[in-house]
This record gives sequence, structure tokens and C-alpha cells, in this order.
Amino acid sequence: MYSFDKAFENQKGDVGFPLGKGIEIFGPTNCGKSTIVYGLSGLIAAAQDRFIALADLEGFDPDFLVTVLENANYSGDVQYIQRDDDEEVLDELVSILRKPAGKYVVGILDSIGAISPISEQEGAIGEANMGRRAKILAQFTRKCLKILRSPDAPTIFMINHAYPRIGGKGLDTPGGEVKKYLASMRVQVKRKYYKGKYEEFPDGSYIIEGLVVKNRWGYKDRNFWLFVLAGKGIHKGLTAMYDGIQLGLVDRKRVISIGEQKFGYLKDVVEKAQEGDDEFFEPFFEVLRNQEQNNEEMDEEQDVEEEEGIDENSEENEIE
Repeated sequence: MYSFDKAFENQKGDVGFPLGKGIEIFGPTNCGKSTIVYGLSGLIAAAQDRFIALADLEGFDPDFLVTVLENANYSGDVQYIQRDDDEEVLDELVSILRKPAGKYVVGILDSIGAISPISEQEGAIGEANMGRRAKILAQFTRKCLKILRSPDAPTIFMINHAYPRIGGKGLDTPGGEVKKYLASMRVQVKRKYYKGKYEEFPDGSYIIEGLVVKNRWGYKDRNFWLFVLAGKGIHKGLTAMYDGIQLGLVDRKRVISIGEQKFGYLKDVVEKAQEGDDEFFEPFFEVLRNQEQNNEEMDEEQDVEEEEGIDENSEENEIE
């Protein structure tokens, strides 16, 4: 996933999503936060042949979760945590991720905004409970930090909502300020606009635009795009096509094309994805691989030129 991998590049030039970190994924309602996290979790767990722990406080569709994970080639176990109190749910998630070591490679908290403290559960409606959720989350994230110090640490996703800040500009997220400092990465997501409106296709597929707000292990303020196939989650082929469009390598006019090669209308390309025709999308991956190879060659040429420039300056200094 070209733009996604590039968005998490570090100072050494390594690309790809960092594993074994604590990540907050936040955005407005119904923008695909859970879908992204489920898809990424499936990719991580499938690659490492280990398991996923899910603390769901909102309620979810088990069939949809299974479909998204299968689309990511994951068919392993998901430990679903249910307890009477949310504090117990978070403690259980920490306990599962802590031991046995290495069994669970991903932990998911869905979502921060749904945390309801015991005092809120047992108190009267309208009773003030300010700061209690933030305190719970601060304790949870500090416990997670201990887990993330181990060399075989799991990746911990915290899903959160974003809403307009009361009395000011910008967005805010539930859970207090401490989580912003303790999370290694914070990623803001939203649905992609196209020609003044959300871009959604007849079958319900859509495109997510992400922004890396914080990355302790690399750069921040980098964008990425993911194409979500309705009912199935992240689709790598459609994502490759859209990355190609963003880079100007794929033409999006009346039909999708690469040079003289035509692929049909965009809705037809989405239908190919629904049909499971993976070979259809290979040209989009190929054009991105060629782009990456060209970038590497340009970097090598630039390094050579810089080295030659240093040598020339050294010789001039010696002559003087």
C-alpha cells in the first residue's frame, strides 16, 4: 500500500507501518475507523501467525469483523473481551497482551469515547463525572507502555472519535490530553472528498484519507489513501489504483487508464474488485513498483553527485 507505507517513513528511509507501538486512530463518526483497524490487524496477525484481542465497548457486527479479517488473509482466533464494567474490560485487555508473551500480536480498544466509568454507570443521569474517563485512559495507556517496552511487543490500536471543539476552532477527542503524549502515533482519518462531496460508489465502497498527526518513530503530517471495498474492508488493488491516480501515474478521466491501456469506468473497476479478480489490478502494482525503482535510482544519482561535489571542494581547498 504505497502511500500508506510512505506516510510512516522514518529518518533512516525505512518505509512501512511500525509494529509493536501504541496508536490512536481518530476521526468523525462513520468514516471507517474500525474498518481500517480491523483490516490492519488482520494483515499484522496473518503475517506473524498470531492472534488478536478485541475490547469492544460500542458493540460490533461479528460477521463483518470475520469478513474484513478474511479479506486480510487472517483466519486465526480473536479473543473478544466482555465484562460488566469497562474498567474490568481494559484490565483484561492489558492482562491478555501481557501474557503469555507473544501469543497476541494485536490489541484493539474500540472505542475511547465509549468508556463509561463505574461512577457514571451507577450514578444518576446529569451527575457530574468530568475527568474520570481521562483518568481511566491515562492509567490504561501507562500500563500499555510497560508492555510496549518488550522486544516482542504487540501493536495496540485505540480507536477514538473526533468532534468540533466547543467554543473554538478545530477538532477534539475524548479521553483527555495524557493519551496524546503517551500514544507513539496518532492518525487522523476521514472520508475523501471529490468535487465537493464525499466520494462513494454505487455498492457503498469509499476512499479514506489519512493524516499522520504524530509519529515518534518517523515524520508527521504525511497523507495516505486507502480504498475500502464495501462489506470487505481495505482492498489493496483499488488502493494501488488510487495511489497511482494521486501520483499522476494512472489517468482518471472517463475511464481509468495507464497510457494506452484501458480498464473501464471507475465503477466497473470496483465491480472487478467485488468479483475477486486480483490479476486485474496487477498493472497498478507494477506502475507503483516502477515508480519506486525510479525514485531509488534518482536517490543514488543524487548521492553520487553530492559525493563528487565534496571531493571537488576538497581538491580546491588543497590547491589553495
